[in-house]
Amino acid sequence: MSDAFDQEVEVQRLRDVLEPLIELFERLGPLLLKEREALNTRKPDVLEKASEAIRATLEEIYKTDQLRQRLTSRLGTHFGLGAGQLSLKHIDEALGGKSGFRILRERLTTAIQAAEALNKENQAVFTGVLTATESLLRILKEGTQGPISSYNRLGNRQSGGNFHFLSKQL
Repeated sequence: MSDAFDQEVEVQRLRDVLEPLIELFERLGPLLLKEREALNTRKPDVLEKASEAIRATLEEIYKTDQLRQRLTSRLGTHFGLGAGQLSLKHIDEALGGKSGFRILRERLTTAIQAAEALNKENQAVFTGVLTATESLLRILKEGTQGPISSYNRLGNRQSGGNFHFLSKQL
C-alpha cells in the first residue's frame, strides 16, 4: 500500500515540476523578443537587461529540469524502465496512459521549440548586426578602398571596390 502511495506522490511531484518548467520556457519567448528588439534598435542598455533576464530564466530552467530528470529517473526505476525509456511518454504508458504526462510533454515540447526558433532568429539578427558593424568599422579604418560588401539594386550583397550606401542604391 505504501508503494502505491509513494507512486502517487512521485507522480504528483513530477506534475508539480512540469507546469513551472513549461511556464519558464513560455516566459523565455517574450524575453527573447526584447533581446531582438534591443539588437535591432542597437540599444546596449536594453540588450544587457534582456540578456540578464534571459540568463536568470535559463538558470531556473536548468535547475527545474534537473529536478524533472531526477523525478523521471525515480519513476522510471520504479516501473522498471530502461535508460532509453526514461521519458514522460513511457512513464505515461506505465501509468496506463491516463496520467496527463503526454499533454504536458506536448506543451513542453512546443514551448521549447518556440524558444529555440526565437533564439535562432536572434542569432541571425546578431550576426547581421555584427557584420554591419564590422563593415562600418572597416570603412572607417580603411576608407572606401578595398573590397567592401554592400547591397546592389536588387538587394543582393556584393563585394566591390566602391562602397555605396543603401540609400544611394534606391
